[in-house]
Amino acid sequence: MKKISYSVIVKCKTITALFCFLFFSFSIKAETIYEMDFSSASGNVKEWFYNKNWEFHEDINDMNLRFENGSLVIEPTKDQIGVINREFEKKDYLNGEIKLRIEWGVDQYPKGADWSGQKEKTRNTRQAISFMILFGDDKLDSGFFLAPDLPYYISFFLGENEKPDQVYYGNYWQEGGRYLCIPCDGTKGKTFVTEVNLSEKFKELFGKEPPPVSALAIEVDVQKTESSNGRHSKAFLKQIQLSR
Repeated sequence: MKKISYSVIVKCKTITALFCFLFFSFSIKAETIYEMDFSSASGNVKEWFYNKNWEFHEDINDMNLRFENGSLVIEPTKDQIGVINREFEKKDYLNGEIKLRIEWGVDQYPKGADWSGQKEKTRNTRQAISFMILFGDDKLDSGFFLAPDLPYYISFFLGENEKPDQVYYGNYWQEGGRYLCIPCDGTKGKTFVTEVNLSEKFKELFGKEPPPVSALAIEVDVQKTESSNGRHSKAFLKQIQLSR
């Protein structure tokens, strides 16, 4: 009987292990359930969003929105606030364990933004760009009669001086709103990748199982900040992806 050499056995085991790894990797590949990809976006920004059931609010029209180099660029020249949001119909709520991935960056942070200090203190909580995920439809008190009540939400933003391991609060919506700066190293002109398990993060922040995702929003808030280079901030967004 012909003997099989040790090197042949090792080679066969290596091939088998590689095959199993590739098969396992394919089987656990994430399922994308919602995506906004700006890599090939062109034309009128407002129409592009409207065609995807997103709506414009506040001063977002005046923030020099444009598609450039495979990104959505937002560059306000005044100290304004702007929001683009997408509300899902109840039958289209995103259920189950959801993971978030964002590719984005900031070329200029708003000068004068300050998230530090106790949440009871009024702070200049501003951001060049943030992405907000809202959960369910039970609305919680905003804490201010002129501000609308909102469901639970987590808002991710890129800050210049904030810390990635800290949970931040806005001046309003403190009962149901949390702000996280991830990865948050303050670098300008760099593309960051923010990756978070939303379901786990919700449980960590609020101590309960998350309701389904009911709405998404892109926000820019540079109120009460100083102008520099003829603008108050400049940010870009390449891709937003929600997956299971």
